[in-house]
Amino acid sequence: MALTTTKSKYLDNYVDPVGKSVPRLEGRGVVTGQLKYAFDISFPNMLVGKMLRSPHPHAKIVSIDTTKALALPGVKAIVTSRDTYQIKFGSNEYFFPHTVDQMALESDKVRYIGDEVAAVAAVDEETANLALRLIDVKYEILPGVFEIEEAIKPGAPQIHESLNNIAVILPVNFGNPERVMKEADYVREDKFWCPVAHPAPMEPHVCVGQWETFTNKITLWSSSQAPFKCREALAKTLKMDLNDVRVIKMPTGGGFGGKLEMLPMDFAACLLSKKAGGFPVKILLTREEEFTTTRRKHGMIYKIKTGVKKDGTILAITGEVLADGGAYCSYGPTVLAAAIMRIFMVYKIQHFRMSGYRVYTNNPISGAMRGFGGVQSGFAIESHMDMIANDLGMDPVEFRLKNITHANMVTVNKMVLTTNGLRECIEKACAAAGWTKKHGKQKHIKRGIGIGIAADVMGSKMYKSHESAGAIVKVEEDGSVYLFTGAADTGQGSNTALSQIAAQELGVSFSRIKCKAGDTEITPFDTGSFASRVTFISGNAALLGARDAKIQILEIVAKEHNLNVADLDIKAEHVVFRNDGKKFINFDKALDLCYSFNYGKQIIGRGSYNPKTTPIDFRTGEGNVSGSYGFEAQIAEVEVNTDTGEVKLLELWDAHDIGKAINPQSVEAQIEGSLAMGIGYTFYEDLRFKNGRVLNANFAGYRVPRSIGIPKMNSILVETNDPEGPFGAKGMGEASLLPTSAAIANAVEDAIGVRIKELPITPDKIIQGLRAVKEKK
Repeated sequence: MALTTTKSKYLDNYVDPVGKSVPRLEGRGVVTGQLKYAFDISFPNMLVGKMLRSPHPHAKIVSIDTTKALALPGVKAIVTSRDTYQIKFGSNEYFFPHTVDQMALESDKVRYIGDEVAAVAAVDEETANLALRLIDVKYEILPGVFEIEEAIKPGAPQIHESLNNIAVILPVNFGNPERVMKEADYVREDKFWCPVAHPAPMEPHVCVGQWETFTNKITLWSSSQAPFKCREALAKTLKMDLNDVRVIKMPTGGGFGGKLEMLPMDFAACLLSKKAGGFPVKILLTREEEFTTTRRKHGMIYKIKTGVKKDGTILAITGEVLADGGAYCSYGPTVLAAAIMRIFMVYKIQHFRMSGYRVYTNNPISGAMRGFGGVQSGFAIESHMDMIANDLGMDPVEFRLKNITHANMVTVNKMVLTTNGLRECIEKACAAAGWTKKHGKQKHIKRGIGIGIAADVMGSKMYKSHESAGAIVKVEEDGSVYLFTGAADTGQGSNTALSQIAAQELGVSFSRIKCKAGDTEITPFDTGSFASRVTFISGNAALLGARDAKIQILEIVAKEHNLNVADLDIKAEHVVFRNDGKKFINFDKALDLCYSFNYGKQIIGRGSYNPKTTPIDFRTGEGNVSGSYGFEAQIAEVEVNTDTGEVKLLELWDAHDIGKAINPQSVEAQIEGSLAMGIGYTFYEDLRFKNGRVLNANFAGYRVPRSIGIPKMNSILVETNDPEGPFGAKGMGEASLLPTSAAIANAVEDAIGVRIKELPITPDKIIQGLRAVKEKK
């Protein structure tokens, strides 16, 4: 058949889009303000919802009287625990059923300042706030406990039924570290404090719930990072079938782990709507509520002890991790596991023992936050490794290169590392930063350079029995292509990346793709946006869906022209022959044939992907939790003013094994965003408490980095082309956050000889450290 010469309107720069920095699908909507967020949702007769919260960190609920509030004109509904099934929910139910410990509205006891006890829906905010003040709750005050090490002492106030307030004990044991430690030439032991931080999204939590009275179904509009997980929790606590609950994920104004779970406000919005006769109810948290009642990073005490040979070979590691979990478990078990077991991805270790304890306190709830425990462990471990290298008189880079993992190996806890670009990351970062010329050679000008390395998962089978993602690729008669995915784009650009993957596999221009995501009623299942999983897992689903659609088209073309379908492919908007790439007909002509009188074939491709992993055995720490692993090295250069204690961060270099950059610009943006968060955790962020009350619950008291003052950032992309990833891609983003604090702390030590073991790094700590160094001399 002769080659068709009709030119497609889609022959543009976006053909073969993988590896190109195509613009974000939603980018124009963001910058013009036309993109609609959950806050922008408005319905006729929509009510304002508000939560009534405990003013006490620990107390029994004696009684709740809503009589006066219900009598207030404009109040349409009030709910308390009496209106609920009093079913508890949690986020690690599959592996840790005993950690399901929170109710949407507490019935017997409150465990932190902010615990939800009732909710109100009224015609306006003023009326709703007045109604809250009219609800009469009588409490019996109980003693509270607020420090980790106090909470685990015998006789401490019991927050739940757990012995000594220990919600989770996670022992990880391999080999015989005690015996091997005795054979070591040198042993070092350190203790670190990693403070509490908050995701601090620009968009506070907001949702709209509506109960359809004629169907007895509910719809929740929210900025959830995991709409399907939110649906599960709503269905459970409301005792409804999953198919009667719809969660629609709206564009997200920042999540960073804090929007992974259903919160009581989501439950309350739906139940209030039911009680109000089906009127929609919007609940928007204030900034103070956002800081005090959502989720936060775990404060951690991290103890680590390492034995090494004279040549720097790591022989054994032991330690202990104590995590402040706050009032309820949330994602605590997973965070604790990640804080302990990420080290196996980075360093070759045969003898290891570390125990983790997730401890209840009467502080606000700790949960998921970007890095999942890896930020805390990254600071502790990478600082500790630098100190060992210095004690041995070794270059910190040389020490790490001697002990790091490599490609095609299985770790002692059965993680299967296929591609591994860690060595290349270290070498490229060092070359770019001028490590050999700077390290240890700039003390006279109070400058120093430091390194930290890290690794991360691409998803994690820690939440359900599976971690599959689905995708549907529908090709319309007009040539437009719809990608339906359950993945949640929370600002990282996943809708764009998944669309690039689908377009590349289907062989068409990115311009054809329209992405519909995160609606539990119309999109396939996806566990959510966390653990750097979306590009790897959801991307594979999108690829398989596009492949299925492509095969359907090629089967029609092959049948019409008596060709072997295995000899055909679609590339750059044309059906081509696989053996020589010769063009046969263009994509539009092939699609006309599919929808022609003789065939009338609707092209609907389906894809499902579940990574080849094994769940962790939490009795031992064994398990290959991820289908692939990403690696990275980071270098920081600082200058210290020894008169004021001010640390100026001059430059950062980050080399990241990302497998394949689907969208290089988005990859660099993810790296830079993580580096900014790492800078914040290192220098500024410290959510402070006194007797369970947050002292700095606003942006005046809780400092975060701004664009002004951010140092130069250098992103170095290392492509290892993972065989399991879509077009070789790995997930990425979180890993860049993990070693930042350690790299900066190591650079400070290189500059002035002061070792910081407690974050954040402040001028006061620098001055104190300088005095201590001077006294030692």
